[in-house]
Order: sequence, then structure tokens, then C-alpha cells
Amino acid sequence: MFFRARPAGAVALATLSSALTALLAPAPALAHGAPEFPISRQYNCYKNPSLPACQAAIAFGGEQAIYDWNGVNQAAANGNHKAVVPDLKICAGGQEKFKGFDLARADWPATAYSPGADGKYEYRYNATAPHRSLNWTFFLTRDGWNPTVSPLRWSDLEQVQQLGPDQIVTVGKTYTMKLSLPRRTGKHVLFSAWQRADSTEAFYACSDVDFGGGGTTPPGTPSGLKQIGQVSAAQDLPSGSQVKLRVFNTAGNDLETISVALTAATTKASWLGQIATKVNQTSGYVKVGTLQGGNVVVPSGATVMDVYLQNANSGASYALDVILPSTPPTNPPGGTAWTEGASYTAGQVVSYGGKQYRCLQAHTAYVGAGWNPAVTPTLWQAI
Repeated sequence: MFFRARPAGAVALATLSSALTALLAPAPALAHGAPEFPISRQYNCYKNPSLPACQAAIAFGGEQAIYDWNGVNQAAANGNHKAVVPDLKICAGGQEKFKGFDLARADWPATAYSPGADGKYEYRYNATAPHRSLNWTFFLTRDGWNPTVSPLRWSDLEQVQQLGPDQIVTVGKTYTMKLSLPRRTGKHVLFSAWQRADSTEAFYACSDVDFGGGGTTPPGTPSGLKQIGQVSAAQDLPSGSQVKLRVFNTAGNDLETISVALTAATTKASWLGQIATKVNQTSGYVKVGTLQGGNVVVPSGATVMDVYLQNANSGASYALDVILPSTPPTNPPGGTAWTEGASYTAGQVVSYGGKQYRCLQAHTAYVGAGWNPAVTPTLWQAI
């Protein structure tokens, strides 16, 4: 390649011109978030890809969809949500890539959903790239809706609320809203449309919720309990693994750690049941399981369970850590070098950036995605 010399002034002007062009050029669309409570289908399957409904979604639409869980968007929506998100593609946000999340199934995992003492339902959104909001519009499936008949149509949904930016509480990258919803019983879908104020782009999400059995939904959960999220088991664990549930106060300081050491290879349902049982026996802040008759019980064979604060006003949070045993790598010294575009299996050891990493869940490192071991702790663990 040949370069022609230019005067210093021309170089400076060219550099300035290039910088201005870069500043004024439209930025490419990026992934921007998804609801964490009640959790969206895509976000849930990113965290729990082994769930039957998630496996079906991946088989039908491809694995890439779960890694793009925070990019269910339409760039030119401009508030015209029904125009850019057609019938039968609502949970996909109108994108072909996410079509597996519109499958008509009865086993989409649902978040137990009940109002607080103020009679309103909490909605929390993990904004991985925050933006100014024009409004948030919420839709709820109508009474009598059957999830197994057909993918969602707009006629299945009723608009139940629209919130402006002054009705959103922002802490860090979490948006929290309070919703006034009509009475429903059983399983439904809460569909949200987030319209940006600084762009025509909008983001969409289907959250499966369970309002409980017949009768009037009670104001809040019994005994002061408050559901704050879920824990899940994504894989079986080998002997020597350790599972920890850590609880933090509002400042992020550790309050307690409950741990279980596995002395034998253990299935995902078994080890999740073990840690949940120990938490319920020893924790002073949280309980794990399913709410039944005012008590939190550990369901047999479950790979996803709810987490409840024992005191709804405590503000405590939690994290579930899985620590695999430190075993010598089966790869050659230094491990097989991580390569973009390759597929990896759980337990495989690779080298990257002078360090070794163990694969936590099977996946394909798609070219251009940037999922190298140093920046994807959900997929890789340094050893």
C-alpha cells in the first residue's frame, strides 16, 4: 500500500474532519436491556438455557437469540408498536432471530406475581445501556387467554398502563416502576414496550407471570415475604464443587453466606434443592423455593426457584455462586487457545490472555460477538 505525503495542516484538517464524521455518523444499534422482574423469556433463557421451553426456543430459532437477550428492539418504532411488531411475533419483538420465544407452550417459566402493600406490582428493568425514556407501555393478556393455542396476537392483549419518565425510579442501571394492573388469576403474559425519547428505537419484552389461584389476589405475600428474583441450576456439578448463596445489605456489604459442599457428582435439581433447603433452615434474611399456603417450600426436582426476603423492607439482595473443583486441566500445558467462532463444552479448559479458563456452559463463541473468556463470567471461570 502506498501513501502520499500531505502538508501538516492538511493532515490536521483531515483528522478533524474524520473525528467530526465519526461523531455525527449514526451509531449502530446495541443491546440495551430486559426486565429482570418479572424476568423476560429471553433473559430467563440466557440464565437458564436448559429449561425445556428454552431448549425448544433455541432449537426453533437458534442459539444466538439467548446471547442477544437484551436486544429485542425495533429501530424505527417511534411509538407505533403494532406496526413494527406484528401478530404471532410479539414476544420476538418482530425479529426473526427471536422467533423461538413466540412458541405456543404451557411451560414457559412464570414469575409468581403479587402486589405490594400499596396494591401495585413492582417491575424492574436491567438497562445494560440506559437511555432517556419517552414512555413505557404495558399490555396484559386477557382473561381466558390460552398459551397453547397460538403465539400471541395483539387481540390477546389489553393495554393496562402507560408510564412517563417521571414515574420511573433509576438506581444505577436498574429502572423500577410500580404498575396498577387489573385483577387476573393464573398464568398470563405481561408485555412491555419501552420507547426511547432520544431515538425512534423501542425495546420489547414478554414476561410470563403467575397471579395465583382463583379469588382476589391478596395484597402482598403472606408473613411479610417479598419475592426479589430467582435462582437456577444450569448444569450438573462434579464432586468437589461448592455452591454458595451470598446475601448483601443495601450498601453491598456481606450479611451472610450459606454454602453446600458436594462430595459426589450431583444433578442440577439435586444441588439446587440442597442449597435451598439449607438456606431455609439457616438464613436470617431470605428463603428459597415456592410459596405455598404462606410458607416457602422446596419443590422436588425443580431447577428454578424463587427467592423471597423474609422482611419485605430489609432491602437485602443476593447472589448464587458455583465454584467448580480445582482439577488439573486435561488440555496440553497452557490449555487449548480460545478461538472465536469455535464451540465449547462445559468443563473444557482454554487459555486466553495468559490465563486459563474453564467453560461453565456449552456455547458457540460467534464471530464478532466478543465473548472471550475475560469478559464473559457467565460462560467462563478463571482457574
